[in-house]
Amino acid sequence: MKTFVESLSLGSGAVLIALLSVGLVWLLCFVLPAALRGISFVVVPFILACSLYWLPVWLGNDASEYDPFAGLFILTWFLAGAIPSAVVFLILKKRHGLG
Repeated sequence: MKTFVESLSLGSGAVLIALLSVGLVWLLCFVLPAALRGISFVVVPFILACSLYWLPVWLGNDASEYDPFAGLFILTWFLAGAIPSAVVFLILKKRHGLG
């Protein structure tokens, strides 16, 4: 697990976050109350991006190696997850009256 997370690049991490975010937002649109659905496409990718980026530190790596690039990676991964998640949310809202 640690080796896999450490091997993620900016692009591969973005793809992983996008796929996970879309899947979770799609699922949450059907189980969350209407008041929380509208923020799920922002909160889910942010939590996933932060968690994935800092996971190697939580698993024992030195945090000083990750600090300088945190903003770049987290922002890129967040946007990679938030944009497709917002599209999924809007499609579900239109087709199923969710939101």
